[in-house]
Amino acid sequence: MSKSTSEIAFKFRYLIDGEPRGFLAQSAIANEREISLGKERLTYNNIAKTKIHKQRLMLGISPAACLSEPLSYRLVNRSIFLEIYNAKARDVGEFIARISSRQKIAAKRERLIESGLGHFFHAVTCPECGAHIDISELENHRYIYCRFCDTIFQEKQPAITKGSYYRICDECQHFDRVKSYTEFYIGGLSWKRRHLCENCAHTVFWKTFLLNLPFILSVPPAIWIKLKSLRGRDPYLQQLARANALSKQRKYRQAAEIYRKLHDQYPEHPGLLMDEGLSHLLENDGAAASECFRRSLSSCSNYAPVLQLLDRLQLAIPKNRRSRRSYLI
Repeated sequence: MSKSTSEIAFKFRYLIDGEPRGFLAQSAIANEREISLGKERLTYNNIAKTKIHKQRLMLGISPAACLSEPLSYRLVNRSIFLEIYNAKARDVGEFIARISSRQKIAAKRERLIESGLGHFFHAVTCPECGAHIDISELENHRYIYCRFCDTIFQEKQPAITKGSYYRICDECQHFDRVKSYTEFYIGGLSWKRRHLCENCAHTVFWKTFLLNLPFILSVPPAIWIKLKSLRGRDPYLQQLARANALSKQRKYRQAAEIYRKLHDQYPEHPGLLMDEGLSHLLENDGAAASECFRRSLSSCSNYAPVLQLLDRLQLAIPKNRRSRRSYLI
């Protein structure tokens, strides 16, 4: 979808407890002014954040938002959950994020100017999705992370790694090339769409191949999973899947050699450093993992995947040991 698109139309169903509600999908359209969800209207100043997962879109609602009664009824933990049809959820989410972030950035800039602090304002535009990112409070950084589309870039430069291709895998939590795959089983007449890295796709390939082997016509879709996983690699990240596979097998020395070569092409890339840190965690080397995570945040201080990982690790530590923060930072 072009970043200059002024509106995007789609269909949707509300999600309650993870399940689509309503027999038929409703029509929706998002433009520069508002989002029309069926008969309901949602303005961008009411949206605090967006999150995309497969064909599902979460709209986090601001605590100060004043919603219509039907929309208020759909709130779950201050969020509205939608299943998207007739459009890619990623396109819808990025469009909403672009308009919402632009309006919020403009409002913050005005507040700072009115307070005589306008010179502290600093924002950049993601070269991939066009979202506006406030970096006024970020420390010195080499890279910037776009939380709307997962792209990593340098200021006023093209994307280093595009989030539509390289991001965190839903299954294994490694930074890698992620694609959409259809997992199909004719024996149980079931299928589902999954977003996986190359290693996780390899696991699904063998599972679908072996379970569908008695049904000859169902073998080609399984083989397609493997073929698709091998296509479209970044020429400089050809060995990333190999390094992550070795990491998961706890063969850090072999993985480390590949990570070092990848760093030659992408120095201090936050995603690669996160992968290397996860490799150390699997080796039970907390100090080395901590150093990788520190370097990741030093190069990209708003890199959300590492920040979220550290939060999870902190919660996993018993309360009587949480003061030992050197393990995490």
